[in-house]
Amino acid sequence: MKITTALLTGLLLGSPFCFAERYWPAVPLSDWSLSLNNGVAYITSAQMATHCTHSRAQINMSGTEFDKALYAYALSAKAKGKKLKYVVDSDHTTCVISGLAEID
Repeated sequence: MKITTALLTGLLLGSPFCFAERYWPAVPLSDWSLSLNNGVAYITSAQMATHCTHSRAQINMSGTEFDKALYAYALSAKAKGKKLKYVVDSDHTTCVISGLAEID
């Protein structure tokens, strides 16, 4: 039992997802679009972080209140013509937005 626990702990601590870092990219999105496709909302911009595939990041539409709020916030910012700051994970090329902020 001790060997199994030690092995599992070692695997978890050595896994890349333990070291992923969420961050606010330095360049805000001033020219961006919002779209829905197959139950996923996408924010697309040439100013998106370079590691994000197709210059886009997604807002998961899993039905949680948090995801609904992120989508509503993005929709409101788009309607007002605001620039966006966003939070993504630095280790994934399929970027998932986990935070948004409007800026002037």
